[in-house]
Amino acid sequence: MGLAALCLILATSCEKSTDNASFAPDTTLNAVAVTTIETQDALISVEDLENELLESRDNGTCPSISSTAPKGTFPNTLTIDFGSGCLTKSGRYHQGKIIIEQSDSMNHAGATRITSFVEFYVDSIVVKNGTVILTNLGNDASGNKQFSRKLTNMSFTNNKGTLVINANHTRTQIAGGTTELKSDDVWEIDGESSGTVDNEIRFTTLITESLVKKGNCPYIVAGTEEVMRNDRNVTIDFGNGVCDRLAKGTMENGNSFVIVLRPRF
Repeated sequence: MGLAALCLILATSCEKSTDNASFAPDTTLNAVAVTTIETQDALISVEDLENELLESRDNGTCPSISSTAPKGTFPNTLTIDFGSGCLTKSGRYHQGKIIIEQSDSMNHAGATRITSFVEFYVDSIVVKNGTVILTNLGNDASGNKQFSRKLTNMSFTNNKGTLVINANHTRTQIAGGTTELKSDDVWEIDGESSGTVDNEIRFTTLITESLVKKGNCPYIVAGTEEVMRNDRNVTIDFGNGVCDRLAKGTMENGNSFVIVLRPRF
């Protein structure tokens, strides 16, 4: 799902423009839409970092990595500790701890990975509570690897407010599953979510066309998602497969604005 800047409750890095200067958009709904996408981008960056650190187990000064069992032994609980904070290779600042409880190798059907956070920061956003549960569902009818991802009461806070989100997503690997390379992986993401901003503004989201994430790009490159509030909606279009940090939001009347995600290396 950093996160976000004013118009966005949690955003720190979004820019917005309208195609029609005379258009007066539903700024609250637009803000929720952008916040949701920024949150989604931040969660993807954390997942990418988590996978990288779990594979390398590079126990440096920041972050330091400890575990309750040797690598490759399960069940195992790992703690990734960023201490008072540092920049990672992606150019993002992290502070605090990621706690990972893993039942088995995630290559095995039925394996689960439960991730929680202790005063964990992504740039200026603190993840105060909540869990992410990743489960290997085995292969689908076409032989593609499938995983479920459940977000429970994930809370993101900065000085602009607090977003709490719950989500159920299915991730399907449609390419790259037969190689050890990560760069040729292609994933499709489907599902829905619901949440609140400052415990007042309620919203839901629905992926209407599978979101596409490529292993050689840190951003979602294609697919559409609707963000809905009070019977109104914004449709977010992530593009046509090109690796860029742009997404386009379109209101019901056809007017649109551009979402520019935070740059990542």
